[in-house]
Amino acid sequence: MVRLSPEGTACALSSGSQFLWLRVGSDKMVLSRSTDQMLSRPIRQSISYVYSCIDSRAAVVRLLRGDWRHNMIRNVPFWRTARLAAAILVVLVSLLGTAPALAAGDRKPPTAPTNLRVTALTSYNLSLAWNSSTDNSGSFSYKVVVGNGATYTVPQSQTTFNYFVAPIGTYSVYIYAVDGSGNKSTKSNTVSATPPPDTTAPTSPVVSLSGVNPTEISLSWSASTDDGPYLFYQVFVNGSPSVDARQNQFAVVHGLNPQTTYQITVKARDLYGAGAPNVSAPSNVLTVTTAAVSAVDTEPPSAPGNLYGYEVDSGAHEINLFWTQSFDNQTPQASIAYEVYLNGVLDDTTCCDRAVLYATSSGANTYTVIAVDDAGNRSAPASITIVGQ
Repeated sequence: MVRLSPEGTACALSSGSQFLWLRVGSDKMVLSRSTDQMLSRPIRQSISYVYSCIDSRAAVVRLLRGDWRHNMIRNVPFWRTARLAAAILVVLVSLLGTAPALAAGDRKPPTAPTNLRVTALTSYNLSLAWNSSTDNSGSFSYKVVVGNGATYTVPQSQTTFNYFVAPIGTYSVYIYAVDGSGNKSTKSNTVSATPPPDTTAPTSPVVSLSGVNPTEISLSWSASTDDGPYLFYQVFVNGSPSVDARQNQFAVVHGLNPQTTYQITVKARDLYGAGAPNVSAPSNVLTVTTAAVSAVDTEPPSAPGNLYGYEVDSGAHEINLFWTQSFDNQTPQASIAYEVYLNGVLDDTTCCDRAVLYATSSGANTYTVIAVDDAGNRSAPASITIVGQ
């Protein structure tokens, strides 16, 4: 039998028993099944130097000091408190007796990743690989640091990394490992890479007619493809640059003459070229004749497109709405009016492609936009529901 610092009522660990008993007064409780078998002999012997017998509620309170512990003592029956206290001590003694390093905290960093190398390089992608680190904890991750200061986390199981680059300079990269305790390894070697120039032009878009009125032509086109991620589009009228559509795949050509024929093409360009952006060949040629001015207009505008919005100020319920402008067979796009409704009630009439509204309540509110031309023809509605705070 191993005595646990007899102090008042005896507490004993029966050698060979499958139970650790805590005896408090006349009560006797099972603390843990097979605990005796789980504790090695040095630990069992060391218990007598660490444990104090718990012979009263006051002794438990002294043992477990602190406000939350006092609350626990007051609100938990004594036999449960005593058993909990003994269990905590067994765990602490086990840890302190067999793993001093663990009790003191992990201060050993992982080994440094080695042989950082470039495995592939294009105008827009840098591929890296390295030899793995090790750590005493068995759990860590990698940090990939690019010369511009950007840092990316890579899981322990991964020893490769792909990074977006642009053909406009040189990139330097190093990595290090960090474990769950925050211990950092030394840095790996640093590699540098200069992406080759982009000399590939985008493919040509295919343009089509969306609408026409006396002074405007509405267009749309298919997306071009390119080796880079950024594409921009330029509309040409009779061979001359007209509308810079940026990254949109639609545009309206303004300021044309009624009943006049025009030839429309579109070109795509990328962002990074060898000194200048690479430009595609022209699209198909679209021949369009503008409409005649008519005193009678019964055709409504197209519905506002791509309606979206968000709450800007939850306290004031301020909502910002945006949409793509409608197109009409007679009224110029800039002259089309937009009625904006909040939960079915007209709230604002505006021009262009946006509005600011103030919801009357939090929660879900429905916003509806209708285009109105000069003749009073009203488009089909575009609606969105936004849940406010």
